[in-house]
Amino acid sequence: MTTAQRLAGPGDHVVAVVAHPDDAELLCYGTLRQARLAGAAATVVVVTHGANGVSVADADAGHRLDEDDRATEVRAAWTGTGVDTVFLGLTDGALAPDRNLISTVERELAGRRCTVLITHSTRATNDHQDHLAVGTAAANAATRVPSCHTVLHGEPHAPRSGFAPTVLVDITPLLDDKVLALKAHRSQSGRWYLDEDYTRHRAAQAAWRLRPTAAADGSVFEAFETSLLTFTFNPAREEPCS
Repeated sequence: MTTAQRLAGPGDHVVAVVAHPDDAELLCYGTLRQARLAGAAATVVVVTHGANGVSVADADAGHRLDEDDRATEVRAAWTGTGVDTVFLGLTDGALAPDRNLISTVERELAGRRCTVLITHSTRATNDHQDHLAVGTAAANAATRVPSCHTVLHGEPHAPRSGFAPTVLVDITPLLDDKVLALKAHRSQSGRWYLDEDYTRHRAAQAAWRLRPTAAADGSVFEAFETSLLTFTFNPAREEPCS
C-alpha cells in the first residue's frame, strides 16, 4: 500500500469537528482509530456541551443534564485510544454558521495544523440543525487552513437524507470497539441510533452499497462524502507495494 491510498499517516493531524457529544463516535470512531494506528495525530472537537440532549419525554419526567455530564461520556468513549478530545462548550440546539462559529473552528483547525477534516454533511437538509451549522462552518473554515488537504463529511443518521458516499474507510477490526464507545453515552440510552444493531447494520450497508465483494468477505466501513480530496504521488513518501 502507498501513502496515496491512506487517509493519513505520520505527520498528519486528523480533526473531527462535531456538534454534540457522541457525534464523532457515530460518524468516524473507526476512522480516527485507524488514523492513529497509521501514525497520525487525531483530535475530536465537540462544539456544544450537549446538555439539552434530553428527549421531551425525559424532560417532562424531570430528567436534566449538567454541562459536564456528556463530556465525561466522551472522554470515557475515547479512553486509551490516543485520540485527544476538546470541548468548546457552546449551547446545543441553536447553532448558526456565523462569523463567530466559523472563526472559532478555524482557530481549532489552524492551531492543530489540521490536514484532514471530518465533519457533518452539509447536504442532509433534514438532519439536526446543529449538525448542518457545524458542517457548514467547518468546511468554510477549512478553506483558510493551508495545511488542510482533505475534507470528509460523515454519514448522518437522519432518514431520507440523500447521503451519497464516495469515500469508505475500512473499520472491520474496530467495529466492536465502536459499539463499546457508543455504549459509554449512558445519558442517551434508548436512542435508536446508538443501538448496537443499528451500528453494525450501517457499517455493513456502506460496504454492500459500494464494495459488495468486500462486504461478502465480512468487511465493514464508515462512509463519507467529500468536498475536498487530495491525492499525492510522491515517490519519496511511498512504500513498496506488498
